[in-house]
Amino acid sequence: MAELESYPFLTGPRGCPHARYAQRRESDPLGRVRLPSGDVVALATRYDDVVAVLSDPRFSRDLHYPGAPRMFEGYNIADSPGSLMNTDPPEHTRLRRLLSGTFTPRQVATWRPRLRALTHELIDALPDEFDFVGELAFPLPVQMICDVMGVAGIDTERVRGWSDAMLSTSSLTSEQKFAAAMEFYTYAAELIAAHRDEPGDGLLSSMIEARDEGDQLSQDELVRMTVGLFLAGHETTGSVLARSMLRLLDPREGYERLTAEPELVTTAVEELLRLETPGEGAMIRVATEDVELPSGTIGKGEGVIAAFVGANNDPSIFPDPQTLVLDRKGPQHITFGRGAHFCLGANLARMELQEILGVLVERLPGVTLTEPADDLPWTKGNLVHRPVRLPVRK
Repeated sequence: MAELESYPFLTGPRGCPHARYAQRRESDPLGRVRLPSGDVVALATRYDDVVAVLSDPRFSRDLHYPGAPRMFEGYNIADSPGSLMNTDPPEHTRLRRLLSGTFTPRQVATWRPRLRALTHELIDALPDEFDFVGELAFPLPVQMICDVMGVAGIDTERVRGWSDAMLSTSSLTSEQKFAAAMEFYTYAAELIAAHRDEPGDGLLSSMIEARDEGDQLSQDELVRMTVGLFLAGHETTGSVLARSMLRLLDPREGYERLTAEPELVTTAVEELLRLETPGEGAMIRVATEDVELPSGTIGKGEGVIAAFVGANNDPSIFPDPQTLVLDRKGPQHITFGRGAHFCLGANLARMELQEILGVLVERLPGVTLTEPADDLPWTKGNLVHRPVRLPVRK
C-alpha cells in the first residue's frame, strides 16, 4: 500500500497552489492524506465536492470528542472549543445570531465613507517609497475592525504577534501557540472589562450587553469571540490585500487596466479573492452519517477537508484558473465558504477591498514595485500565506 501524502501541501512560488491539487482533481478527488497530527482524512479538491461538504449539515465542525481527527497535536486555533467556527447548530446559530446584524450589507455600507477617508489620510502621509504590507495593507483593516468593535485602538504590535503565533503551523511548538492564545485571551478580557466601565456604540458593547442581560453569551464565549473578530478582522483581509496588490503589480497590466477602468473594481475584487485565498481554506469536518458526494462517498465518522484552493482553481468551473481576469463572469468562488459557516465578515471584507483598491487606483496610478517580485520573502510555517513585505514607489 502506497504511503499517504502529507498535508497541508507547501504552496508554490508566490503563493500559487501546489501542483498536487490539480493532479488530485484529475485522478483522486477524494483521496486520503495524512495530517501533521498523524490523523488521516479525505481531501476534497473539486469545486462540486467542496461545495457539497461545506453546505451539507451532515458534516460536523464540532470535533471535541475523544479520537476526533485534528490537524495538529496539542493546541490549534482551528480545533479549539467554544468558538464560532468550531460549533454546530443550534449552538452555532445562537452565537452567530448575536453578530449577524452587524455585518449586513446595509450596515457595512455605512462604513464605506469612513474607510475611504482613512485610506486617503494614510496615503497622504506616505513617503515616495514605502512598504505596502506594513503601511497600508494591515493598518487599514486594523483600524476598521477597531471601528466596528467600537474601541479606540488596540496594541497592534502585540496583537499581530499573538495572531502570527496562533496561526503558526511549524515554526512554534504547541506550548508556545497555547501561551500566545492565553495572552491574547487575557488582553481581550481586560479590553472587555475596560469597555464595560466605559461602554460605546460598537459591536463589543452589543456583545457585552448580551452577556450582561442574560445567559446568551458566557464570559468565555465573549472573550473567544472578541479574539476571533480581531484575528479575522485584520489578518485575513490584510493578507488578501497584500497578495492582491502583488498580483496586480506583477505583471503590471492588471493594475494599469484598473486605473483605466475603475468600474471593474467590484468584479476585480471577486477575482482576486478567488486567486489570492490566503490559506488552504482547510478545516476538518466529520461525517455524521455516510454522505454521497459527486466524486464518491465519505463514510460515517470519517474526516474530510474541503480545500478552498482546490475548488477556486478547478478548471471545469474557472477556465484558465491561474490567469487574472478582472471581469471574469460565472460561478462564485469558495473563499468565504458555504452553508452555516459562511464567513460572517464577508460583506465587510468585500467592502474593504473594494474601497481600498478604488482609492489606490485613483490616488496612486503610477505605483510600482521597487524589488523583483520573485525575490520577495513570503511567510512560512503559517496557516496564512502572504508576502512579508511589498516595497513600492508612488
